[in-house]
Amino acid sequence: MAIRVSALKAYSGKQPSCRCCKESHIEFLTIDHTDGNGSLQKAKDGIRGGGVHLYRWLRDNGYPKGFQVLCMNCNVSLGWWGYCPHRPWIKRAVIRRREVGV
Repeated sequence: MAIRVSALKAYSGKQPSCRCCKESHIEFLTIDHTDGNGSLQKAKDGIRGGGVHLYRWLRDNGYPKGFQVLCMNCNVSLGWWGYCPHRPWIKRAVIRRREVGV
């Protein structure tokens, strides 16, 4: 739990919140790849899944750029639909794992 909270704080500040809708319940927050290539990057960097593996990789790599904190709803909406209803003017290409063979 501490490694997760550290990652959330590194990407959104002392009081972690969703960059899109400002949700601040820690239980709902997650890390998002800002360019939408999470599956590709995890495969390239040898990160086995998400969760603690991703948080550990982020910490060990000095919390690199290219990540942000989103709530699960905003993250899933961006991933599946390419936009979030909270900020529909922000569009993202949708990359499905099965389409790239990951």
